[in-house]
Amino acid sequence: MSDDKKSPTYNHTEIHHKIEASPKAPGIKAAFRFNHASSPWVRGISSGLSSSLPILIGILFGHLQYGLIASIGGFTYLYTKDEPYAQRAVKLFLALLGITLCFTLGSLFAEVEWIKTILFGVIGAVSVYIFGALKIPGPSAMFFVLSFAVSTSIPAPNLQAVFLHAGLVFLGGALSWCISMSGWLINPRGPETAAVAKAYRQIASFVGSLGTESFHAEQHKTVVELRAAETAMKQAKINRKKSSFSHRLFLLNQKAEGLFIFVMAAANDFNPAVSKKAQAVIETFASEMATLKKHKKIRDVREEIEELSIKEELRTLLLDVNDVLQMKELKETEYIQFSQGSVKARLKAAFHKRSYVLKNALRYGIIMIIAAAVAYTTDIPRSYWIPLTCAGVMLGATVRATVQRGIQRSVGTILGILIGTGILMLEPTGIVIALIVFVLQSTIEIVIVKNYALGTLFITPNALLIAESGHPDKAISYFTSARVIDIVIGSVIGVVGTVLVFKRASSLRLPYLLGDVIRKEGQFLEMLSTEQDEERIKQERNKLQGELVNLRALYDNVIGEYSKTAVKLEGLWPAVVATQQLGYMLLASYEGYELSETEKRELQETFAQLAAAAEQKRAPKLSSVPTLKRYPIIQGEITALYESLQVEI
Repeated sequence: MSDDKKSPTYNHTEIHHKIEASPKAPGIKAAFRFNHASSPWVRGISSGLSSSLPILIGILFGHLQYGLIASIGGFTYLYTKDEPYAQRAVKLFLALLGITLCFTLGSLFAEVEWIKTILFGVIGAVSVYIFGALKIPGPSAMFFVLSFAVSTSIPAPNLQAVFLHAGLVFLGGALSWCISMSGWLINPRGPETAAVAKAYRQIASFVGSLGTESFHAEQHKTVVELRAAETAMKQAKINRKKSSFSHRLFLLNQKAEGLFIFVMAAANDFNPAVSKKAQAVIETFASEMATLKKHKKIRDVREEIEELSIKEELRTLLLDVNDVLQMKELKETEYIQFSQGSVKARLKAAFHKRSYVLKNALRYGIIMIIAAAVAYTTDIPRSYWIPLTCAGVMLGATVRATVQRGIQRSVGTILGILIGTGILMLEPTGIVIALIVFVLQSTIEIVIVKNYALGTLFITPNALLIAESGHPDKAISYFTSARVIDIVIGSVIGVVGTVLVFKRASSLRLPYLLGDVIRKEGQFLEMLSTEQDEERIKQERNKLQGELVNLRALYDNVIGEYSKTAVKLEGLWPAVVATQQLGYMLLASYEGYELSETEKRELQETFAQLAAAAEQKRAPKLSSVPTLKRYPIIQGEITALYESLQVEI
């Protein structure tokens, strides 16, 4: 083992942290609670331009209807997130192709109701599966379903018209692609720089939480942000040999991973005063990093670091970060990488009979088919709004979130009808339509982060203005009557379908995933004592780290369910915390463990019993855990897990 890969020196005492109370699911009142998120003004204005410019161009060329069709492609912009531009370019282009394909399918089969019904489900299921498997944040299936739904109501008398309309949607999406990518001209490394800065800011919060009840929650958040930063660096295709700035960014990300390892190892060395000082130093790094420029130096905090009463390895690492920001040359040091794996591997990994992602996608598709079937057996005009509403409601992360979305969608839409009716009564034409669409779409993106219901207040008039401006003789009557019925029916189907089909889905999975993760931890510990292939260890490390993140996400879903089982499973919260803590301690281990054959056998039996206890929701059939004289920290964490499972659920 080279000096560059030295494992941190652990204290020979157990690390203890208070366990915070189990998180609680928000009640119905949360549907109308305002979040404290900052308003995304740039995103809002860019989104408004993406939707309104195609309409304006169509008006200038004397084809309002063509402009309205092209504006459907403008929804491509809504799949923009904070990913690096190299990844954004690919993702948005694929989203653009998807929206165009869905629009084309809707036009081709507009008159064949049974095919339309099935396609609603197929489009929804495939979209949800891809977004879930790849953990892509954003509106998921929503705008693929929307483009398909709207196209079924736009007359296309022949095949030539179908492809003309599809081409217009593609051009509108291409324009939104250009708007989204325009930031590259100003700050080409902005997104990945922001991701690394965010990781440092979270590490600072983690350091500040040492010894407090929020320690485990901050620990989990830190790993999530480290994964995001590592993924951003890979997506950006950072070539550290290409420029000094890229090399600095690469080193900063690398040191962030090292910081997490060393803080975990030195957790007992931090008293509250030291934690706050170290937190302030790392927050300084994060603040300056957020605006990092090619030749910019930051304030030198070497003196503050030297004053910290921390282990020398950790002090050296903090000084290294400071030196990188001071543009000093440093050699690279390999640390653990929190990678998410390749796209192909993640899609394949989510496709199995026990996969939550697969089951969620199938559930989504089935309920969408039911909603479409109901829509096309009614005489309501433009009944596609029923499955479209259902699509939006079901994108709630949990059963409770779905119920909340149903309430928000219904209330927001009904109030939005008043706005929409007023707009349509004014009979806007020409450039005024483009201007109204710009204002409404911009407002949606700015306020929806505050409250979903507030966003739907503007979604309704905007969507109807785009879809119905070509039918001024029908717009007001449709808007004030059928739209309300559509929204209520769609919301009810989405909520009822989710509650009935998915009421206990997460609750049923949690004990088995908990047991599976515990079993994998035992296997990984054994591997660290025998395996010499570093590449295989790296692969297994990434798998375990992904499972630890999924475990917490699944627990959050459990507390979002309406069932007696979910309430009982809150008793597993200490075990979830202890499992994550043990897992992260193992992930932070670089050098192998020297275990005797007796210790290996005892550990195999211990982890098998702990896993079985978690799966069967009972106390472990063990009197104690094995003694690991050379590794008291690991023994302490296994003991904590053993004690946390002393419950009957």
